[in-house]
Formats: sequence, C-alpha cells, structure tokens
Amino acid sequence: MKKIVIIPARLDSERLPEKPLKMINQKPMIEWTYQAACNSIADEVYVATDSRKINKVVNGFNGKVFMTSSLHQTGTDRVFEVASNLKLKDEDIVINVQGDEPFTDPEDINNIFRSFFNSEKNTDTQIKNILAHEMTTLYSAHETVSPKNNPNQVKIKVDECISLDFSRKIDGDTSDWFIHLGIYGYKYSCLKNFVNWEQSKRELENKLEQFRALDNGVLIKALPSKSLFHLGVDTPKDLEEANEIAKKI
Repeated sequence: MKKIVIIPARLDSERLPEKPLKMINQKPMIEWTYQAACNSIADEVYVATDSRKINKVVNGFNGKVFMTSSLHQTGTDRVFEVASNLKLKDEDIVINVQGDEPFTDPEDINNIFRSFFNSEKNTDTQIKNILAHEMTTLYSAHETVSPKNNPNQVKIKVDECISLDFSRKIDGDTSDWFIHLGIYGYKYSCLKNFVNWEQSKRELENKLEQFRALDNGVLIKALPSKSLFHLGVDTPKDLEEANEIAKKI
C-alpha cells in the first residue's frame, strides 16, 4: 500500500494573489506545507500546479512537482491528474493537503494514513465493515463553532468518528458540530470514482465538494486534529498571523 501526499497549488487568489509564494519567516508558504508533508510517513510528496512560477519555486527547494492542466475546476481534479500518473493500485492512499495550510501537523497526515491501515488489518469482519471507509478527513477538537456562524468557516457533524453532515451555517444545537479542516485522504479507487461523478445538488448549493462523496454513499471517517495551529492563509491579515506563529515554532 503506497502512501502519497499531493498538494494542489494555484497562483490565482482573489483575496491574496500568488499566496503559495508569499513569504512566511523567509520561506514561501508552499515550502512550509511541503516540508510538513515530508515529515510524515508518506512515501512520496508532490505539489500539483499549473503555474510555472510555483513550479520554479518548488524546484528551487528540491521539491517534487507536477505541472497540471489549467482547466481543472477543483483542487481534487488537480490531485487526481497527478495520482493517475503514478501507477497506483486501488488500495493505495492519496492525501490532499491544501497548499495554504502552512502549519499542517505531520501527525495529522500520519493518522489519516493509519486510519486506512487499521481498516485493512482488522480481522473481525463486523468491525472491518464498520471501518470500511473510503475517505478520511479532519476536524478541530480545540475550537468550538462560533455563535456568529461565519459562512466561510465550514462545519462538520461527527458521530463516533463518522461524518454525518457538513454546513456553512448551523441553526440550533451545535453540540455535535466542529470546525472542519480541509484535508482529505482517499483510497485511490474512491478518488477515481469521485472525479467521475457528476456534481451533486448539495455540492452545488453549498459549494462544498464533500457532499459529492456523501451523496454517492461514501463513508467519510472524521478524526480530531492533533495540531494546535489551524490557519488557512487567505488574506493579508492571515499572512501576518502566520508570520507571528512562525516566530514561535
């Protein structure tokens, strides 16, 4: 079973142009993310991009990078283009790590990989069926859902480590809801299916890809993140915060 991490990175960003190349404590953001993935148990780590600028920067720190089509509508499509060139088997694991998450904890990546190992190695048929998930994602156990219900902050409903629902806005009881972290592990067979399915109604309405998986019957396991820092860098203010965090670690 191969363990692959692919980091989709594009240059265009409305709120923070060229954000993968923004400097955090004298290193470009994409290098922070890449190094975090390399510190995990992954067998191989790649950046997937359609940008020659990003390609040059990744080569500059001796990272592995694939140039991909500029026509992809989602990061998952970009991830699949790279994965499809790696001659993977259906049981191999591919993790999509966002390029704008510079403080991704390698142990979170490890735990996603291990979630699939535990499923494969268990000999109890009943337990194995319960664990027979095809995707794994993360949520923050350190943060509570804001009363303001920020629609830019995606939430996940979790019951016994299984993803039941996702939402941008929650009404009523929030006790089973957590802050979702946009990192996904897939069995390669699931990733192949995912990119070939039509976008579901809920996916289009909520602008959340994970609904495509749920609406096609995919069991998504949800694990609590071990990281103390959860920062997706989307704005100049986020970049300032990232530089402050980098001084402390």
